Amino acid sequence: MRRPLVLLNPGCNYATGRSRWNRVETGLRARIGEFDVEELSSEAGVKEQVRAALARGERTFAAAGGDGTVNLVANALLELGEGGVVLGAVGLGSSNDFHKPFRKEDFIAGMPVRVDFARARPVDVIRIEYGPEPVASRYCLLNASIGITAEANAFFNTRTATIKALQRVSQDLAVTAAALRSLFAFQDITVRLAIDNDPALDLPITNLGIIKRPNFAGSLKYDTEISPGDGRLGINVTYGLSLFGRIAALTALSRGRFQGRPNTLSRHGTDVRVTSEREFAVELDGEVVHARAARFSVIPKAMKVCL
Repeated sequence: MRRPLVLLNPGCNYATGRSRWNRVETGLRARIGEFDVEELSSEAGVKEQVRAALARGERTFAAAGGDGTVNLVANALLELGEGGVVLGAVGLGSSNDFHKPFRKEDFIAGMPVRVDFARARPVDVIRIEYGPEPVASRYCLLNASIGITAEANAFFNTRTATIKALQRVSQDLAVTAAALRSLFAFQDITVRLAIDNDPALDLPITNLGIIKRPNFAGSLKYDTEISPGDGRLGINVTYGLSLFGRIAALTALSRGRFQGRPNTLSRHGTDVRVTSEREFAVELDGEVVHARAARFSVIPKAMKVCL
């Protein structure tokens, strides 16, 4: 059998990826044996690197980087449609939601790893189609969002002068600043929301979370019952929240509480459609695209992942 291939993003976590990798590499080899390492040359080139690896016979991959790196590698594998592959991860990012809930035994040199390839399990994948025309599509393993969370991610990813300055002091401080800006400045998005075959709802969305894992955005967590391979999407909506209501909702989510709160909707489904006259950000495992229409569906047990 070929050795696992680690796809390393040295520029992740704002150029700290390589130094973090250097700290974890030796311990990783001690845990799983020999593997090959290939640096990701660019975001646009990931698919071609994965295509070349598959052509060489690679079937076991680990994405070394943040959640965005895992997302890029997973998208390449899913778009190429190659069966029999296994995906693990080495968490070099700031949030590392892929690795949550954290387990003490999964840490090496202070960084979380999910690389037990022999025990990988098939998991569902969220497919997102977005437009307007022509319709593009992407995939995510963890969760997707529209609203205040997505807008905070979009602002953070722009890396304004203020964000860059705060990052030099503390990554957490920069993340907090982006979240606070969105908390105060965000305006609800009026959307038409349709879930499965139910009648559509017209709502002023504060946040819409489509989840396969409950953890998101650092310490926040939904209490929606969901598991990686149950064939369902967790759908969590907050709408029409005042500033006080937003702060209260964030406080509750930091404690893992969501269902039953005022101006919320929580349920399960397999198909979610959102349209709006206003362009909105769509966040997919930390990556952001923009759209006026988005459709979220579940692909049951689409790939094997180290959990």
